[in-house]
Amino acid sequence: MRLTMFAAMFALLLWGAPAFAGSNPDLDGDGIGDAIDNCSEAVNPAQDDTDADDCGNLCDADYDQTGTIAVSDFNAFRGAFGQPIPLYKGVEPVVGANVAVADFNFFRLEFGGAPGPSGTTAGTLACP
Repeated sequence: MRLTMFAAMFALLLWGAPAFAGSNPDLDGDGIGDAIDNCSEAVNPAQDDTDADDCGNLCDADYDQTGTIAVSDFNAFRGAFGQPIPLYKGVEPVVGANVAVADFNFFRLEFGGAPGPSGTTAGTLACP
């Protein structure tokens, strides 16, 4: 009897799995479905969002919330370089870690672009 119930439950799980698998894909593989991932193209399981704009730190170098990563953002970044300020960490933040070369490399690659994408704020200025 228990074996029959187990087999029935297993079959139900297998039958229902395809529906769940496609309902909220996780293209970056960080364990957070794209629809709710605050940085859907970068692995960021911690979902750090220091400036609380619903766009994760690992895809958000738009520090002044204008929708574009530009000179004003660079000036803010430059002032934070060497300081333990999580907002300017373009790599997974570590408590107490200083803004450093790896963060600059992230900023450099983002310069001239827009923050995001984020499944949490689709279509907004802060994180398209």
